[in-house]
Amino acid sequence: MENLNQPTTGQTNVQPQYSPPPPQALSRGTGKPRTLRGRLEYMGCGLLIYMFIVLGIQMTDMIFHIVYFFVLSYSGKADYDELFAEYQVTVYENAVPMIVGVIIGIAAMILYFIKAMPVKQVFERHKKMTFPKLIMLISVLMGCQLIFLFLDEGVEKLLNLVGLSLQTAIESSQAGSKTVSMFLYAGFIGPIAEEIIYRGFVMHTFEKADCGKVCSILVSALLFGVMHANPTQSVFALYVGLVFAYTAMEYGIIWSIALHIINNFLFGDVLTFIINKLPETAGNILGYTVFIITFIAGLIVLIAKRKFIISFIRENRTPEKTYGTIFTCISILIFIFFNLVMAVLQVRPLK
Repeated sequence: MENLNQPTTGQTNVQPQYSPPPPQALSRGTGKPRTLRGRLEYMGCGLLIYMFIVLGIQMTDMIFHIVYFFVLSYSGKADYDELFAEYQVTVYENAVPMIVGVIIGIAAMILYFIKAMPVKQVFERHKKMTFPKLIMLISVLMGCQLIFLFLDEGVEKLLNLVGLSLQTAIESSQAGSKTVSMFLYAGFIGPIAEEIIYRGFVMHTFEKADCGKVCSILVSALLFGVMHANPTQSVFALYVGLVFAYTAMEYGIIWSIALHIINNFLFGDVLTFIINKLPETAGNILGYTVFIITFIAGLIVLIAKRKFIISFIRENRTPEKTYGTIFTCISILIFIFFNLVMAVLQVRPLK
């Protein structure tokens, strides 16, 4: 490349004139925003593909049942309205379509990210997990249960003042599994699939794109929360998503899967099952006792580790303009918008 500081032959007395460097001479940092946007759009498209596969399987199952009920009704063997009413009651307890959907979705994501994010990278181990660290993470994870219990009640009362209700969505998020398929999905299959998608492919894409640890943790947790498409449950999912993401980032996705299963299976299904089997007063006492203990334990851990948390945030600052690039990616905005619309539809007129 021609040296602009050297005079051209025959022009020894002419002062060198500045001209912009050619595109190939630009620093690596100059092209970074475009590279970052490309990686994030790729990841966002994968997230949309996964979401629509899962929803598509559920919609296919619904359409199949509607057609089947119509055929039975047309042949005079059953009443369509009765069959559909029964289906509406049991549809949220049948997790088979969701299980099929996430299995197909995970397979599709493995193929989609086979070069950009091989499965081996998703399951890489990092720091060694110790029992005291695991207990502290569980305490922080479960410490918010009491807060969100009151949040659900508070939001419902506020909505009631304007003639609206979120009670159906709240009950759905708090209810334990009533069928074997829902037990398997909520307790094990769902947590594994969600960790692979949101902490594996999504969070590690942000990290590999040099967004920084803090940004990768925050945005992956935000997308995880939004995905739940439930006004109050999404806020809870955002919080626990931060714990899952930090765990996956520092210790590996195996440990975030373990925490997710502990949250869904032990504190979700098992605790709910025990509370429901007890008399109402005894069940309430047990539930609030567990929530108060975990809240105090989580608060103690956060206070004791406040300097570490502040130091972690400072050492892993987000590069300038990264958030602006992330939240102007079309695929990510479509994902957020779609799930926000689904969340708003959870709000119903008060009966």
